[in-house]
Amino acid sequence: MKDEKELRARLFEALAKFEKEIYALSDFMAANPELGREEFKASAAIVELLRKNGIETEIPFDGFETGFCGRINPDKKRRAALLAEYDALQGMGHACGHCASGSASVWAALALNELRDELDFGIDIIGTPDEERRGAKCYMADDGIFDHYDFAAMVHMGPVSTVDAKMIALDGLNIRWHGRAAHAASAPQEGINAFNAARLFFDAVDMMRQHIVQEARLHGYLRSAGTAANIVPDLAEVTFLARAPKRKDLNGITAWVKDCAQAAAMATHATVEIEPSGLPFHELYISEAGRRLMEECFADLGIVPDNGTVGMTGSSDIGNVDYHCPAFHPIMGIGRPYQCHTVEFAEVMQTDETHAAIKNAASYLLTLCAKLYADQELLAAVQEEHRAYRNA
Repeated sequence: MKDEKELRARLFEALAKFEKEIYALSDFMAANPELGREEFKASAAIVELLRKNGIETEIPFDGFETGFCGRINPDKKRRAALLAEYDALQGMGHACGHCASGSASVWAALALNELRDELDFGIDIIGTPDEERRGAKCYMADDGIFDHYDFAAMVHMGPVSTVDAKMIALDGLNIRWHGRAAHAASAPQEGINAFNAARLFFDAVDMMRQHIVQEARLHGYLRSAGTAANIVPDLAEVTFLARAPKRKDLNGITAWVKDCAQAAAMATHATVEIEPSGLPFHELYISEAGRRLMEECFADLGIVPDNGTVGMTGSSDIGNVDYHCPAFHPIMGIGRPYQCHTVEFAEVMQTDETHAAIKNAASYLLTLCAKLYADQELLAAVQEEHRAYRNA
C-alpha cells in the first residue's frame, strides 16, 4: 500500500467522481425526511448508489429492514467500519443533519472502493437506522457486529468543527401510573389521581439533582394526564431521560429515578409501570491517542477545530459501538452557528455550506483511514488505550 500522503492524495482525487451524486443524495434525504426504521427511501437510494459502483451490499442487515452493509475487499482480515446515519427527527426533518453525515460516509466508501485493489485492508459501509429514537447501533453492538473491526468511524454535523463530541450515557424510561376515575365534584373520594403521582414524580427527581454527579441530566415530559377537568385522571404517562458521563454513574441514577416513580405511586395509592423506551446508550470514550489523531486530521484538512469550548453534549448509540471497538465521532461545522435539533439547522441542509461540510467530512474519514492503516504503531496505540479503558 502507498504511504499515507500518497494514499490520501489518490483518495481525494477519487472523491471528485461522485461529488454531484452525493450532494443530490443528501438533498434528496433532506427533502424526504423519514423517521427511524422507516427510512425506506433513504436506504434504497444509498444502496442503489453503492451497488451501481460495484460495492456488494446486503439489505436488510442484522434484522433491520432499512439497515445495510456494503463490503469493500471482503477477503481482507484488517477491516474498519464506516457508519452511515439517515433517520430524521419527529416533526423537524433532518435537524440533526443525518442526511449530510450519512452521505459523507457513503462518499468516503465510494472513494475507497475506487482504490480497493491498492488497499491492504477492507472497509464495510454500514447503514445504521434509527439513531434518534431506539438506536440501531445498540442492537447491532449486542449482536456482535462491531466485535472484529479495527475501528469504526463517522463524522456528525454541527455548528462548529470539534473533536469534543461529549456523548454521555443515557437511559430512557416510559412510566405509566394507573389510578381510578371518579367524578371530581360528586365523588372525589372514590378516585385515585394518577396525575398527582406524575406531579410528585417530577418533584422527587428535581430533589435528586443536588445529590448526583454535576454533569448528570434529568429531563422528560408528560405525555398524558387526564381527559376532562371534572374527571379524576386514571392514567398519567411520562417519557423520561436520565444521562450521566459514564455508565457506572448512570446505573445508580436510573435506579433512583425508578424509586421516585414507585414512591409517587405509593404516596397516591396509584400503581405504576416502568419500562425502558429503548436500549441503554453508553458513553463514547476519546483516548489521548485518538484525540491527537482527530486533531491531526483536522489540521491536514486546514480546518481549525473549536476544541474545549463549544463542543457538543448529547447521547448517541455510537457509545455502544465504542464498547466493542474504538469509535471515532468528530463534529464537522456546517458554516452556520445553528445548534442541532433546531428548525434552523434543518433548513440549511440543502445549502452550499452544508455541501462543503459533507466534502470536508468525507475527506476527514479518508484521512483517518489513511493515517491508521499507514501507521500500525498508531493503530495499536489507539486500540491499547481503548482496551485499557474498557477493561477498567
